Amino acid sequence: MSTSLIPLLSKSQIAALAEVGEERSAEVGDLLYQVGDRPHSLMVVLEGAVSITDTSANELIRHGPSDFVGELNLLTGQTVFVNAVVIESLRFIAVERDALRALLNENGQLSDLLLSAFMARREALQQVQGVGVQVIGPSASGTTRQLLDFLRANRLPYTWDDASPAGGSVAPLIRLPGGGELHNPSAGQMMRALGIGLELAMREEVDLLIVGAGPAGLAAAVYGASEGLDTLVVESTALGGQAGSSRRIENYLGFPAGISGGELTSRAVTQARKFNARTAAPYRALSLEPAEGRHVVRLEDDRVVAARAVVLATGAQYRRLPAERLAEFEGLTVFLLRWRSRGSALHWLACGCRRWR
Repeated sequence: MSTSLIPLLSKSQIAALAEVGEERSAEVGDLLYQVGDRPHSLMVVLEGAVSITDTSANELIRHGPSDFVGELNLLTGQTVFVNAVVIESLRFIAVERDALRALLNENGQLSDLLLSAFMARREALQQVQGVGVQVIGPSASGTTRQLLDFLRANRLPYTWDDASPAGGSVAPLIRLPGGGELHNPSAGQMMRALGIGLELAMREEVDLLIVGAGPAGLAAAVYGASEGLDTLVVESTALGGQAGSSRRIENYLGFPAGISGGELTSRAVTQARKFNARTAAPYRALSLEPAEGRHVVRLEDDRVVAARAVVLATGAQYRRLPAERLAEFEGLTVFLLRWRSRGSALHWLACGCRRWR
């Protein structure tokens, strides 16, 4: 990649951003941000150029006048996976995250352009080798496979070394962008180390709590947050739920030609964050009970959320077949399980390579 992925900003769009931003300058060689940072502003280029590079200084994309620097991390607050280096004397407008979010709510055309660009840039980063999280762990490790599934489901750039970590460390070893390592972390620990997963307080009080971040839960989050409700979404696995792993969804309103599950959920999550809905994953809800005029939902890790209203959008959880040693092969050679009868006995087949009787 050497050019921008989206149309340039119009003069009126730049003017709108300038009204809520601050003009700044930078010299050749300056780092606007680097891998592992958590930038908090959109940067609109007025003069000069910025090169986006990986950790080996390979240029991935270049931004010039009327273009802008930034991607999904601006909405999520997560660490960045690339460097932004000034390669021509730069004059730019910096728009802080809160001001940007308010402007996106008011300016539909600008919102469409920026959010589409954020998603396109994230999808492009997922295709670049060596960008993002590094996972070191053998395919035989169930924990390694679970974390890889979690990274894929959350559309995070990563590379995987199918080997045991050196020095006798317990697999998997997670190397974070910008430095730092996690040894055999949970999905929540990894997400929060990346600055993505919201770490809830032991007690949270909100207007609206949504349990489940599939399409239904995210739609509820958009409606609630856009009406000004303090909205929190909790999800036990990946944002987007099971829909995020669907190759094609053709029965969702508004997409007559169909849409991939990943794109649908990415759009939904981005839209919810645009309205400042908070998303927290992975947190599993355990119970719901009334208390002092609020509904109290108890989560794992002894956390409690008290809400004026609760929407349950938990989706489906499929039952697992009672197959001996099934967990050892999930994600490796077991692709589809189905029942079939043969005579009076009931047999089942693991399509792919193995058969149990």
